[in-house]
Amino acid sequence: MKKILLSAAAAAVIALILNDAQSAAAYVRDAMYLCCEMIVPTLFPFFICSGILIYSGFCEWLSHAFRFCMKPLFNVSPMGAGAFVLGIISGYPLGAVTAGELYKNSYITKTEAERLLAFCNNSGPLFILGAIGAAMYSNIMYGVVLYVSHIAAALIVGVIFRFYRYRDYTAPKTVMTTPDRSAGEVFNIALQSAIQNILTVCGAVILFSMASRLALDLFALPPESDAFLSGILEFVTGAVKISNLTLPVMKRLIMTAVIVGFAGLSVHIQVIAVIAKYELSLKPYFIGKILHGLIAGALTAAYFWKNPITTAVFAPSISKAAAASSAAETAAAAVTVGLCVIFSAAYRIRNKPAKPEAN
Repeated sequence: MKKILLSAAAAAVIALILNDAQSAAAYVRDAMYLCCEMIVPTLFPFFICSGILIYSGFCEWLSHAFRFCMKPLFNVSPMGAGAFVLGIISGYPLGAVTAGELYKNSYITKTEAERLLAFCNNSGPLFILGAIGAAMYSNIMYGVVLYVSHIAAALIVGVIFRFYRYRDYTAPKTVMTTPDRSAGEVFNIALQSAIQNILTVCGAVILFSMASRLALDLFALPPESDAFLSGILEFVTGAVKISNLTLPVMKRLIMTAVIVGFAGLSVHIQVIAVIAKYELSLKPYFIGKILHGLIAGALTAAYFWKNPITTAVFAPSISKAAAASSAAETAAAAVTVGLCVIFSAAYRIRNKPAKPEAN
C-alpha cells in the first residue's frame, strides 16, 4: 500500500511538471537560491559540528550527564540522552537517526525509541536563529523566542509520551562504547556525513518546494492559506512565504512556530526514509509532531500576548543573505567554543581517578 501511494505521489508530481514545465523550472531555481542563501550557510557548519559530537563519543558522556532526567521525565533509558540533546541542537532529521541507531545497537528498547521519535526530532538553533530570526525577520530576538518555544514544546511532548506503552519492558543497563578514532578520522567521517545530510535536506527542499507551489497554483487560495499550506508541505518555503505576508508580525511568528514545530511533509518523508530500516512505529512520531506544532504556536502566542511587539521588525540596511551569513558565522564560533568546553569537561570526567573504597 505504501509503495502504491509513493508511486501515485511521484506520478502526480510528474503530471504537475508536465502541465507547467516553465513554472516548475522557475520554482526549482527559486528553491536552489533559497538553499544557497539560507539553508547551506545556516545548517552546514552545524552538521559538521554535530557529526563530530556523535563520532567522538559525546553520546557516551551524555548518557551519564543526563541520567538524572531521562527516566523520570520521559520514561526513557539514560542512553537515549544522545538523541534527545542532538535533536535539540542539530536539526532535522538527526534526532530521529540517532534514536534509530541507539535502538539498532540495543542501547534502548523499541518502545523507548518510539517515545524518542515523538519529541527528539527538532529544528536546529542555526535555522531558527539564523534563517528565520536574522534572515527572514532581520531580528535575532524573534528567532530566540521561536527557538525557546520550539524546545519547550518538544519537552512537553516528551513528558506526554512518557505514558506511551507505559508498562512495556525497559532495556537493561548497557555500557555504551565508542570506537577509538583519531581526530582526523572523526573529522573526515563528520564531514562526509554533513555533506550527505545537507544534500538530502536541500534535495527535499527543492522537490517539495517545487511540487507544493505547482499544486497550490491550481487553486486560487488567499495568500495566508497559500503560505500556511506551503509550510505544511515544506516548512522552509512556508516560513519564507509567511515572513513576506502583510499580516502583523505577531501573527506571522505564531504561524511560523506552528509549521516549524510540525516540520512539514518534506521532513517527514526524510524521517520515514531513515527510520524504515529500524522497523519502528511512526504513529508516535506523527502524533508528536502535530502536538509539537500546536503547542509551539500556543507558547509563542502566550509570549507575545504578555510582551506585545511595539518596534519595527525589518532593518532595511541589512540584506537577508548578509544576515544569514553573519548569524551562521556567529553561531559556528559559539559552537566551536562550546565544543571545546564540552570535550574538556568530558575528558576530566572520564579521566577522574576513582575514589578509594572504604575498608
